[in-house]
Amino acid sequence: MAQPDRLFIEKGERETLYDKIEIFGEKSRKEQFLFAMAFGFKNKIKRPLETKEGFFLTKDLRVEDEALMDIVAVYDTGSADILSDRGKVFKIAEEYAHAGINLLHGKISSIEYGSFNKHFEEDLYKILNGIEH
Repeated sequence: MAQPDRLFIEKGERETLYDKIEIFGEKSRKEQFLFAMAFGFKNKIKRPLETKEGFFLTKDLRVEDEALMDIVAVYDTGSADILSDRGKVFKIAEEYAHAGINLLHGKISSIEYGSFNKHFEEDLYKILNGIEH
């Protein structure tokens, strides 16, 4: 099976979610996607895409970007066998990004302007130091 040439998001989320999140600033579409994927994965929530639109090309992925998606896919499926099918790895990443961008938008919308970064920093500190929250 040929490797897909792009990663997808839910149709309409580019304008309604990705373009509305201030913390993304000047981040590339790839960086936005990976952040949303990681946020969905951290919260253990993924959602299938119902309608798809291309978000960025796979040729823009770096080795470490693909490694991050690989880790998510292996953890999600419990098997390294998933790595032989890039389409399935990308699909899992897309599902976590779809859930993640919605969670992220909801969290940012529900807290005081500018305080998301402080909450995020606190979460990272807890993760890095093995503190349950």
